[in-house]
Amino acid sequence: MKTQSNTMKVLQIMSSEQAAIVEMPIPEPGPGQVLVQVKEVATCPQWDLHIYYGKPMFAHEKEVRFPYSPGQPGHEMTGVVAAAGPGTTLAPGQKVAAWRDAGHHQPGCYAEYVLMKEDNLLALPEELPFRKAISLELAMCVAASVMKMKQYEGIRGRRCGVNGLGPAGLIAVQMLLAEGASEVVGIDPSPQRRDIARSLGATLCCEPDSEEIGKRGSAGALDLAIDCVGYPQAVRNIMDRTNKAVALFAVQRDDYPLRHQGLSVIGYPGHFREAAEYSLDLIVKGQLDFGPLISCELPLEQYAEGVGMLKRQEAIKICFIPGN
Repeated sequence: MKTQSNTMKVLQIMSSEQAAIVEMPIPEPGPGQVLVQVKEVATCPQWDLHIYYGKPMFAHEKEVRFPYSPGQPGHEMTGVVAAAGPGTTLAPGQKVAAWRDAGHHQPGCYAEYVLMKEDNLLALPEELPFRKAISLELAMCVAASVMKMKQYEGIRGRRCGVNGLGPAGLIAVQMLLAEGASEVVGIDPSPQRRDIARSLGATLCCEPDSEEIGKRGSAGALDLAIDCVGYPQAVRNIMDRTNKAVALFAVQRDDYPLRHQGLSVIGYPGHFREAAEYSLDLIVKGQLDFGPLISCELPLEQYAEGVGMLKRQEAIKICFIPGN
C-alpha cells in the first residue's frame, strides 16, 4: 500500500451538532477485507439529518450514542482499492463502489480511507466516472422495491406514481421508466424537486392533493405506486389514488391502516446484491443518472455546512471529497 503517511483524515460526530476532523491510523486489510481510498462520498439525508442532530433513525431506538463511529454515517461511496487482504479478488487500483452499508458500529466512508468487506463492494468499469456510481447503495435499496413490484405486479405499460421526490424518489422515477412504465407521475410539494423529476423523464409532476391524479377506482388513478415519504397521511393519500399495489419504501415510523379491499401492499424485501448489480447495469446503460441529485460538492471539512443545507432543503444530496 502506497500512502504519503500512516494516518488519515476522518470525520467524527462528537455530539449533537458537533463534528470534527480527526487523525486516525490507516488500517491494514485482513482476510476478505479491502482498504479503499475514498474518492467521493454522498450524503444520505435521512441518516445525516438524524445522526448529526442527535435523533434516532428508527422508532425502536432510544438515543444516539456519541461520539459516533468514525466516518459514519457516510456509506454512499466510490473509490479505488488501495490494498487487498488475503482471499480477496479485487486488486489495488480497481475502481469500486459500496453497495451495502457495513453497519454503523463499523468505520464509515466519511474518511480518506475506509476498510470494507469485499462482499460489500462492486467493481466498476474503468471508464465510468466516480460520480456516476456514487449513490449505488441507495439505488440498490430502491431497486429492491422496484424488482419486487415487477415480480408481483409487472411494471411495463402501467401508470406508476412516485410519492416523494427526494433522492430515493428521483431514483425510483428513473427505474420505473427503464422498466417500461407507460407513465411515471412524480408527487411532491416542492416545485424544485418536481422540476428535477421532469428533467429525468417523469410524465407528470404534481402536488400531493392534485386533481391530476384520480381517486382509486377511477380512470385517472395510478396503477402502481412507490411511497418514498413514510408519513401516515402521505401513505394514506397515495393508497387512496392507486388501484393495484403500493410499495412501501420509506422508513416506517407509524402504523399504516389498509382501508381498501383489493389493494396490494408490497413490503420492503431487504438489501441484496442482485439489486445492486441491477442498478449498476442501469447506470452503465445511461438509464440511471445521479448527477441531478447532487446539488453541490464540498470538502469534508464543511460537513456541518452541508448538513445545514440539507435541513433547509437547499440541497438534495451533497458530494463530499475527503482528500485534497
